[in-house]
Amino acid sequence: MFLIAIMGMAAAMASAVWSTTQRRDNERELVFAGRQFADAIERYRKHSVDPLHPYPRSLEELLRDDRSGVPRHHLRRLYVDPMTGDSRWGLIRQADGAIVGVHSLSARTPFVRKVVTPDFAPPAGINSYRQWRFVAPSAASALAAQDVGADPALASGLTHTDAAPGKPAPLPPALTEVAPQPSQPAAQASAPERRLVCFIDNRPCQWE
Repeated sequence: MFLIAIMGMAAAMASAVWSTTQRRDNERELVFAGRQFADAIERYRKHSVDPLHPYPRSLEELLRDDRSGVPRHHLRRLYVDPMTGDSRWGLIRQADGAIVGVHSLSARTPFVRKVVTPDFAPPAGINSYRQWRFVAPSAASALAAQDVGADPALASGLTHTDAAPGKPAPLPPALTEVAPQPSQPAAQASAPERRLVCFIDNRPCQWE
């Protein structure tokens, strides 16, 4: 029995270590995927033919950009959020609906550490992966250029903001747009209820 207990404890410890290692790997994958989206949005902006609408309205536009007549592929694929296992992301939009960045939809608390990757250090004080926000450099630069004391969210028209490209800052809660789930088919209308009517004379019963 003692040996079985020792083996059980060892298995539990190994499972905890594996879970921690896997989650740390997922954090690194989140940084990679988030930056892929931010860089793709920036490339989309650089190839814009309409200076008034330089950013995409959907992530799918990053996969195939036909605005110039020559298809461009700013993003290889729509990455899955490694923290949720879902392809849906929180979208950081301008007031006109243009997408300038993404963030995870996971409400889990990140590990406390100074760096996630050699060039990515999450700021202190955040309490969920939702606050790891990845914004196109041009949009983040516009925020940094705001006058001191001005509200950058109001001044820039961004729904979400970020302190610097790839380095999310803790911000007050803001609206998050999530890709909608596929709509369910409408229930088929039920047939009108009928009743059987019988008579006291010799007439046969009939349905009404």
